[in-house]
Amino acid sequence: MDSNIFALICIAIIGATLLTFIFVLPKRKLVEEKGITPLYEERCSANWKFGGGALIAGGNIPIARISFYENFFVVSMLCPTKINYSEIISADFKSNWFSKSVTLYFDKGNSLVIRPQNVKKIQSIVAAKNPKVFEGSS
Repeated sequence: MDSNIFALICIAIIGATLLTFIFVLPKRKLVEEKGITPLYEERCSANWKFGGGALIAGGNIPIARISFYENFFVVSMLCPTKINYSEIISADFKSNWFSKSVTLYFDKGNSLVIRPQNVKKIQSIVAAKNPKVFEGSS
């Protein structure tokens, strides 16, 4: 096989894989999500931080789906993750020149950084579901 054709096939496979990660995988829903309407749903950028390390992907590319429901919310990147509002210990809101972010802190030093379009909507939902989250934050 010609090396140019082989290189094009490899590039096509890598491109298809990346498009699958960005557009298809975040659309998958958990069993708990089926049949109920979210309070708010959006595609945005997000990344998990685990203790000292971080899973960083996408920058400001909307590779994640966040869906807020009555009793829980779901963050879906490679796989959907259900999070109860009671698991959130605290939250932070930051704004810089290019984006605004919401950081939700959990136990064991884990946190989730979300860069949504509508920060106020997420703040109001999380504050209504878990009021202690914003105690002491500005």
